[in-house]
Amino acid sequence: MKHRLGFAIACLLLSVACLAASLPHLRKHPPHAFATPAAKVQGTIHVGSLTLHRCFDAPAYCGSVLRALDPTAQVPGNIEVKFWFYPHTDTSQAPLEPIMAAEGGPGYSTTGSADGYVGLFAPLMDRRDLILMDKRGTGLSQAVSCPVLQDSGFDNEVHGIETCSAHMGDTRYLYGSGLAADDMAALLDALGVSTIDLYGDSYGTYFAQAFAGLHPERLRSVVLDSAYPVRGLSPWYPEIAPTASYAFNVACQRSPTCGGQRETSMRRIEQLVESVRAHPFSGTAPDGNGISQTVVANATNLDYLMVGNVTQSVVYRDLDAAARAWLDEGQTLPLLRLIAENQLTDDSSGEGSPVSEFSEATFVAVSCQDYPQIYDMNSSYADRLLQRRQSIAGERRSMPFVYSPFLIAEFDAMPLDTSVLDLCLHWDAPSVTSPYPPGEPVPPSAEFTKAPVLVLSGDLDSLTPALQGAEAAKLFPNARQIIVPNSFHVTADEDEDNCASLLVQRFVATLDPGDTSCTQHIAEVHLVPRFATTAAGLDPASGLAGNQGTDADLRVVAAAGYTISDVVARWWVNYSGSDVGLRGGSFTYGGATSVTHFKLDHVQFVDDVQVSGKASWDYDYPGGVTATVHVEGVGTEAGDLVFKWKSHLADAQATITGKIGARRIAATMYAP
Repeated sequence: MKHRLGFAIACLLLSVACLAASLPHLRKHPPHAFATPAAKVQGTIHVGSLTLHRCFDAPAYCGSVLRALDPTAQVPGNIEVKFWFYPHTDTSQAPLEPIMAAEGGPGYSTTGSADGYVGLFAPLMDRRDLILMDKRGTGLSQAVSCPVLQDSGFDNEVHGIETCSAHMGDTRYLYGSGLAADDMAALLDALGVSTIDLYGDSYGTYFAQAFAGLHPERLRSVVLDSAYPVRGLSPWYPEIAPTASYAFNVACQRSPTCGGQRETSMRRIEQLVESVRAHPFSGTAPDGNGISQTVVANATNLDYLMVGNVTQSVVYRDLDAAARAWLDEGQTLPLLRLIAENQLTDDSSGEGSPVSEFSEATFVAVSCQDYPQIYDMNSSYADRLLQRRQSIAGERRSMPFVYSPFLIAEFDAMPLDTSVLDLCLHWDAPSVTSPYPPGEPVPPSAEFTKAPVLVLSGDLDSLTPALQGAEAAKLFPNARQIIVPNSFHVTADEDEDNCASLLVQRFVATLDPGDTSCTQHIAEVHLVPRFATTAAGLDPASGLAGNQGTDADLRVVAAAGYTISDVVARWWVNYSGSDVGLRGGSFTYGGATSVTHFKLDHVQFVDDVQVSGKASWDYDYPGGVTATVHVEGVGTEAGDLVFKWKSHLADAQATITGKIGARRIAATMYAP
């Protein structure tokens, strides 16, 4: 689920919980081998009342508990809730409380993200078991399949949701967070476990809060990574727009390539919105897989780009410069490419993927069961339509700019899984009485755990904003929120900055995150300074001692640097292993570890410089980038250059050596 950057917003608005879960995770990560501690997994073991067997596809033991699908017995049948059990490795000492992790979505499989959770908690697994339970209706726990919705996702929108609602019948309200939390408590009983340390990210934080409200005595500690509150959430999600404005402004301010502009980044984006609202335009641009698509630049698609924000750092990196390119020069390509990439990435979020990895049906079922709506889920469709009209009319009167700079109608026009205002409109009303009524995964009378709670929020996360994390923290008598600068959705799981993961590990070990100074050293987003059409339009790299390159040479150097960084950035939006340059050429990439290798073939970031050669990027901290490339083009002699920089270090500088023509190049530039 970590690679589904886009689905988030649907979740996001749905409850930002969804978002957090799905979206939330939504980050794409390089493949890692299981980083499991050296525990021997063989045969069977007995834990509590359960006999666990060695898993076929993981270095863990597999087990299950049988649960009534409907505890009230109105709907017959059981559901097998399955889990993976990683035993602690040091048997010479008494074991400590197990750790449980909960994936987001909703709809994602927790066991499907096992490598990330094992990597996060490996330092603690000498004395702590790790338990990964697939929530009911996901992954191994009888993932719900609605073929029309699963195969084409929200392309069918209303039809898919109506069909899925009918397909699920009386079970459609039996997959919420409350029942899933009760499943987890039953699993702990079967394992003979009294208390756990619980980590949740994205929607997993919403689920974790439900568990903390329903079973508060079972918790030693809780970590909520990219949280939104399980109680008191507005169905309009008013925190999103101000958070997005803040995030784009500070991302620009922190980047030397953007911060010197006269106006704020959001003011330029507002001008862009006003422009395309009045005069939308269309054109062709490559999507994340390098396939040319016809897309439209209008206010709704910009909203979809910014709110869904499925490509996270890429949107922050490119949008300000793309806005200037259109407003100042009439360039359409940078903006259209962003829109095309965003749509592809969101479409790749889960639609058409195996239901065992992500269940579209469970996403909708949980969203419509748990999240607050602008209409009454117990009402008929006709009544909901009336309630919807009244709600929107009231919001337009009281908060017309709730999604500023976008209008409510522009927000509502996005795909249902992103706008979410109408996601549940066609989800049939409950026909049975659920133990947890719609919109109440935790009863109003429930008191949340007194155990220590750590809330982590990325300050650039507009999917589950820090403001929502603060509201989640208020539910607990012993909670602390840490806002992680320059971080997006989900900060600790598969942490590339080597910071939030350490805070989580210390918190689980000692109930105190300890020294948080690492949060002040996370690298800023390196924004594109300008989408120039020629090298002459870029600022030159800075010559060092021994440099013989001319001013024109150093502008070619800068163009080559931005070409390489543009290629590396596309890793976040590409799912095929091949793509095309902004203005020409192509590239491929691959890699089975944290190091990704790129091969460039006449790639053009500007029209008059072509870059060919090889580059490698180590995803893990400090994020080393090394490129050996050949440059050529109109108006410049050919040359060979070597670039080096570290992408995860604050204020990183790139060093460049080589030759253009016969002239030696020794230069530096702010890491592109």
